[in-house]
Amino acid sequence: RRSRREKPQRTPTMSIFGNNIHSLGDLANLIGITTVASPRQAHGWQKQPQPQQKPKAPATDECSSRSSAQPAGPNPEFHLSVAMHEALSRIFDELRGADALLTRAKFAEFLQNVQGETKVDLSKDNYALGEFLYIWHTWSSEAIAPLPEKDLSKPLTNYFINSSHNTYLVGNQLASRSSPEAYRNVLLRGCRCIEIDVWNGDAVVSTSRSRSPKADHKRGLSGESLPNAATTVREAIEDWSGNRSRSASASSRRETEPSPRSSTHQLPLETRESGDRLDVSKPARTRQSFPKSEPIVTHGWTLTTPCGFREVCKAVREVAFVDNDLPIIVSLEVHADPDQQELMVLIMKEEWGEMLVDKPFEGCDPRFQLPKLSELRNKILVKVKKAPAKIVVPPSTIDLPAICANDEDASGSEDEEASQGSGAFLLSTSSSAPPQPKSSKVAICESLGSLAVYTRSQHYKSLATKEAKIPPHIFSISENRILELHQKQHRDMFTHNKGYFMRAFPAGRRIDSSNPDPSRFWRGGVQMVAMNWQNLDEGMMLNEGMFADEKGWVLKPEGYQSSNKSAETQSEATPGRTMNLRITVFAGQRIPVQAGDAADHNRSASTIRPLIKVELHVDKPDDVERDGQMQEYNYKGRTRSSKTDHPDFGPSGSTLEFLNTPRVVEELSFVRFKIEDDSSKLGSSPLLAWACIRLDRLRPGYRLIRLMDSTCHAVPGGKLFVKIDKTFVG
Repeated sequence: RRSRREKPQRTPTMSIFGNNIHSLGDLANLIGITTVASPRQAHGWQKQPQPQQKPKAPATDECSSRSSAQPAGPNPEFHLSVAMHEALSRIFDELRGADALLTRAKFAEFLQNVQGETKVDLSKDNYALGEFLYIWHTWSSEAIAPLPEKDLSKPLTNYFINSSHNTYLVGNQLASRSSPEAYRNVLLRGCRCIEIDVWNGDAVVSTSRSRSPKADHKRGLSGESLPNAATTVREAIEDWSGNRSRSASASSRRETEPSPRSSTHQLPLETRESGDRLDVSKPARTRQSFPKSEPIVTHGWTLTTPCGFREVCKAVREVAFVDNDLPIIVSLEVHADPDQQELMVLIMKEEWGEMLVDKPFEGCDPRFQLPKLSELRNKILVKVKKAPAKIVVPPSTIDLPAICANDEDASGSEDEEASQGSGAFLLSTSSSAPPQPKSSKVAICESLGSLAVYTRSQHYKSLATKEAKIPPHIFSISENRILELHQKQHRDMFTHNKGYFMRAFPAGRRIDSSNPDPSRFWRGGVQMVAMNWQNLDEGMMLNEGMFADEKGWVLKPEGYQSSNKSAETQSEATPGRTMNLRITVFAGQRIPVQAGDAADHNRSASTIRPLIKVELHVDKPDDVERDGQMQEYNYKGRTRSSKTDHPDFGPSGSTLEFLNTPRVVEELSFVRFKIEDDSSKLGSSPLLAWACIRLDRLRPGYRLIRLMDSTCHAVPGGKLFVKIDKTFVG
């Protein structure tokens, strides 16, 4: 019998909420959004663990590296399921008719009229089934069309830019982790506009806290000290959990071998479509690996743990241009004091060297013009506010502390902070805590402000101000406010965005790292739609569809470009056409069993019931009237459910029709596929795989659609076999 141990006394603690009357509600909110990192038990087929990323070109299973270009020779991944092979055999038999082999004339007619292919050279007179399959797969199988050579001759504002919001976070907006690995991840996946929130280092904060004006001064956590407190709490928890797990694992190792996945944790995240999308291996410990005297990167006024500014800059340098020489825009949100800002400049120059644009190019004065995209290969642009104008103080006046002369001189993106302050959960630690960041202004020092050469942060007041005509200015505006501008000042906003930058960021209420529909902002000409890459949802799927293979920069439609002087509205720039789209799904293969959820543990390759949901993302009219009656249009469809991870929808397939869809602009519209498990007993169908294709790249005919999994990696061998009929009326 074990002796009864004396119950340990509770360690004295200090409340981080103080006398705040809303503390219980704040604590409930905090608990509600906090998640626990733990490995998921694997059942059935699942994607193999990804190796730790190195500074080299991303592997072929990354989102941004899925190539749609047709191979010049045989594709080693040519593997088709039995159902797909049978479907193609039926097509071959129908084409050859009574002939023993498929004649060149019939084959050429099929390739041209059904597949839309005109450049395939058929050298033989007759083709057997194997030869038919080889040529079809080599030249004509991919649903996504290859891209033409990119035009880099336009000024920067003529492109949509793949952008990230709060890039440093690997989970939700309140209690997750900041990591330099997040920057490596998004840059390797094609992101070209990243965000860095910079605060004073811990040593600076500690020194400033010790200067108490009174003996009875009440200390409270500030926006700067809170991240360090969060790190201390996290380390204490890991120490406690590590001590408990070591004793348990010592005995378990004698009985079973550890799983290869046992040392890797899936990062926690609450999402709408799936689980977390970053495959960043969690280190054994989160001890700070950066100098305390240097600036840190974190989400202020939350319990997110920080990382070092230098290690972020180093991560950017290591992967910025490994397989993509198009420029990167670094959006700085500065909360650091002038001394730390000087250190920021030193660090950026040390780490980025000649990649950093720190002065105008010869012949490209930012007062009058912006450079062409081709002139910025392998360059890093810093987006930050300019330093405030120096004010000459007459001798008779008293000295005042250095503060911002006006709102225009405040640092970072106070528009973004204001939005977050109104909708997000901000930690208020005590009645004596500093004011929320909404009222906090930081003056930018001269050396940091001088780095805003061609990308200058500018506080938005109006589209009619003189600042709105300065070439390098960038307005960062919340999603809700941009939609309001689109509705009330559409012409002014559209013409502004043809020649000047605008950046949209998620509303402050999106503490779960959810995303808006980015296509709504692209249609208004917004170049940078900052997305929460931590979360795979509808918005991120559309973002992937837009920038697939584009290396982060997509040339706007002709009517959206600065050289076009006639179009002043979206409808004038791209009138749109009426589209008929039919998609017949015949079969799928290697559908992943592991979904984004972790609750259904009975899923297996033989028990899943895959169904395919298809949705059109186009500019939907609010009210369209025809012949005196309101018209309703179909934008969604779904197949019947099939069986196993190799679903077969029969010889006729399952056909989905989207007829007479109005106002379709192919370059800004998408079709999205979601494969869900209809056998789930949870009341909803978990996401198994997905794909998203921009309509101008959707090819007609019998095609293969490559699938992505719930962590935004390509599913090895995962495909849908479909027939696509796309026509336009008028």
